[in-house]
Amino acid sequence: MMRAFTMIRWARFQGLLLLCSSLTRAVQYGKNHAPVERDEELVAANFLDTDETLLSPAFSNPKSVLPGFANGTDGPTDDATLDRFVRSIAERNSWAHYKVADFTSEEGRPFPYVVLSSPSPHGSKKPKLRVWIQGGVHGNEPAGDQAVLALLGKLDADPKWRAGLLSRLDITLVPRYNPDGVAYFQRELASNLDPNREHTKLAREMSRGHKRLLSAFSPHITVDMHEFTGTRPAGAGGVYKHGMDALIAAGKNLNTHADIRNISEALFAAGIAERIAEKGFRSDPYFTGASATADIVLDEAGSDAKSGRNNYALAQSITILCEVRGIRLADQHFQRRVATALNMAGAILDIALENVDEVYETVEGAITKFIQSNDPIVLTDFPNPITRAINFINRTSGALAQVPVTFLSTTPTTANATRARPEAYLIPRTWSPLAARLRDSGVAVETLPQGYRGPAEALVVRTASVARGYYEGAVQVTVTTELTQKDEVVLPPGSFRVSSRQKNAALAFVVLEPENIDSYVRFNLVPVEVGDEYPVFRIPREGV
Repeated sequence: MMRAFTMIRWARFQGLLLLCSSLTRAVQYGKNHAPVERDEELVAANFLDTDETLLSPAFSNPKSVLPGFANGTDGPTDDATLDRFVRSIAERNSWAHYKVADFTSEEGRPFPYVVLSSPSPHGSKKPKLRVWIQGGVHGNEPAGDQAVLALLGKLDADPKWRAGLLSRLDITLVPRYNPDGVAYFQRELASNLDPNREHTKLAREMSRGHKRLLSAFSPHITVDMHEFTGTRPAGAGGVYKHGMDALIAAGKNLNTHADIRNISEALFAAGIAERIAEKGFRSDPYFTGASATADIVLDEAGSDAKSGRNNYALAQSITILCEVRGIRLADQHFQRRVATALNMAGAILDIALENVDEVYETVEGAITKFIQSNDPIVLTDFPNPITRAINFINRTSGALAQVPVTFLSTTPTTANATRARPEAYLIPRTWSPLAARLRDSGVAVETLPQGYRGPAEALVVRTASVARGYYEGAVQVTVTTELTQKDEVVLPPGSFRVSSRQKNAALAFVVLEPENIDSYVRFNLVPVEVGDEYPVFRIPREGV
């Protein structure tokens, strides 16, 4: 009975996504500020400043804080201040390498970042873990980029900690993923698309640039720093507000190898929660929802590949989403917000170093297993309902409470549609934009100078449902298909072959299998109707 309830709720949730354009507020060009919703005094008493020293511009140089930060129209730190801070640390330290990406934002802003690396001590040949940490994906979540800067400041000020980390880790810090959004203090890009829903359709050149930069580094561990809205009333009569400092999530998509998903949850997500609790911060697994009803139902972080957390994990990387309570608060609790985020990032680095050989061997081993695997591709899945307690604050008393809720758990999800893994996909030259997107994502795509002639599998569209509104700039299409065998498919020279025996093949699975909720078909990049043959073909594996 509960499983039926879960699937119905999940289907309704997915349906709401298709209708969201008619339900969201109108936007303008720039300065789409979220309204400020400060915590009342009773609630705020649970989010006091800490004694943590924060060595980032907003705290080391308070005069640099922009005046609009107090009223929710600006973040604290402009691009010039951020760049000076990063550059100054790099100029005086051989272990910090200042760089600027070879692409710009939609409005032409640069992307400074820093690579932290030291020679291995005593000529050690032990391999290093590659760790990627980014902030500022959403422009109105300033604790994310400020925490990345505070982490850099802490590494500069603590040579013993830094030396230990860099003896076995190479770290890339990208403090500000979305500088246009920060400039306008809005969640979205300048084009009003959500950068964290861009990871499969890659509609904007900036999104593709970030993909190329990330895939070139090929991290074993990827960390994405965000803030969440914790001010919305929940429970009967809206008696509660979110009581946690942090929400934590690992990659959930089942096409990420199980060994990576397991170590992400058991070692990293659980370890972060335990370590920040020791510092006095409260956390829960990342979720959305919190209706003002007696029976609270929450959706744990989903498995959708369009969001960064899952997309990064599909490159067979341990991926952790770090969220702190902060959207709509303007500058309220900012010291605690940044301290929370800094401690989350620090915990990840410490866990990685303390378990460096296990982490390295698990990720590299999982990549090998994934490449050799004949496991089927998961097309769609659904969560599983459990009862668990979540941190809330009673708005009338200010008391913290562990409130039991129905939690639609995605740790893990349950697959409800799969398809055999092919040996390779074939993409006609006509559809070269798909090949370009895949290459930008880090997928190896072979160009066939002689084309292709031979047998292949084809997918024929049996049902197609077109959404009634836009979602992230696209009218989405939901399809079902039937697999058919073709004795001969003929493709012209310059067509493409995508092998499934590669590290990043799962990134191809989720976009090339049309039933996936974030596929190229779903985002209407490949328009199809009932009866059409889908113009991406599959070479089956022998014996599968």
